[in-house]
Amino acid sequence: MASSPKSRRHRHRRDSRPPAAVPGTGAFVGERRVPEVSITVLDYGHHEVREQSVLDGPQCLAFEGADSPTWVRTTGLHDAARIRSVLDAYHIHPLVQDDILNSNQGPKLEDFGDYLFITAKILTCRPTPSDDRFEVQHFCLILTKRVLLSFQEAPSPIFDPVLLRLRQGKGRLRLQGPDYLAWALLDALLDHYLVALDDLEEEVARLDEALTLPDSRVDLPEIHQLRAHTNFIYRLLRPLREVAVGLQHHEGGLTTPALTPFLRDLYDHAWRAIETADHLREAVTSIREYHQAVLSQRLNEVMKVLAAISTIFLPLTFIAGVYGMNFDHMPELHAHWAYPAVWVLFIALGLGMLSYFRQRRWL
Repeated sequence: MASSPKSRRHRHRRDSRPPAAVPGTGAFVGERRVPEVSITVLDYGHHEVREQSVLDGPQCLAFEGADSPTWVRTTGLHDAARIRSVLDAYHIHPLVQDDILNSNQGPKLEDFGDYLFITAKILTCRPTPSDDRFEVQHFCLILTKRVLLSFQEAPSPIFDPVLLRLRQGKGRLRLQGPDYLAWALLDALLDHYLVALDDLEEEVARLDEALTLPDSRVDLPEIHQLRAHTNFIYRLLRPLREVAVGLQHHEGGLTTPALTPFLRDLYDHAWRAIETADHLREAVTSIREYHQAVLSQRLNEVMKVLAAISTIFLPLTFIAGVYGMNFDHMPELHAHWAYPAVWVLFIALGLGMLSYFRQRRWL
């Protein structure tokens, strides 16, 4: 289910946990997006990948290998009991469990010594622009020395290339540990932020070009909607940069030195995405200001024409009013030349004032 910035703000207030709730005993906070929770364990090495669906945490421990890296994928977060069984099996802190089950939790990185806890938001674009043009879902990673646990609210195609490379043995995934797999997932996630930003950049360019046309019809709500989308992505991206910085400078032994260049590349991508989002925010603000300036200019042009028409007709109305009075002693009313003379006066005054306005460049 898609979530627009506005709808997510409303949902956050409506579904927040009650104050002073006991840590580690809360229920899932969010929307149910899949019929059932799916837990898959992938135990992989240089030569093979063993994969199996399990029901709970003890089955995860029973299936995984003793020395090989393991990826525990959980899709769907609404079944809190099953989620907690997996987390309890790996001795995950109750506060971390609450953050995983709370889909309103923002992106962050926390170091618990034996494991790293990472939260982020999966962002995908819908094919047609609308109020719900982005689909956003909660995503969490727990990185230990040998096991990577991932949690997401619903299936997402953004991780399919990573999963395919792991199953087919392409690239470095089978040759590296779970830290490299965590980087691959975060890199895929961040790449889709860049795709969303490219989509918004095209929309900003379209609006910018439309405003330069003489007969442009750009609605102010469209600009405000684009501004809300750029601000929304910017708020999600800023914490991701801190996540990349934390991973790059982690010294607890959960990331290997061989991963350092990849983490540096992840930080570069995050920085570039933030710079792009910030540029788009400024561009949309400029478009809004330019739109207001164009509307003001058009209003001024219309007011100038109306004011000129009113000014031209003011003396004509005065003359017509004078000769429209019912006095007996107005000699020119009985002259044969009076009627055409008044018309000549009308035309001469109108053309003279119009010529004067054009000379002064008031029209």
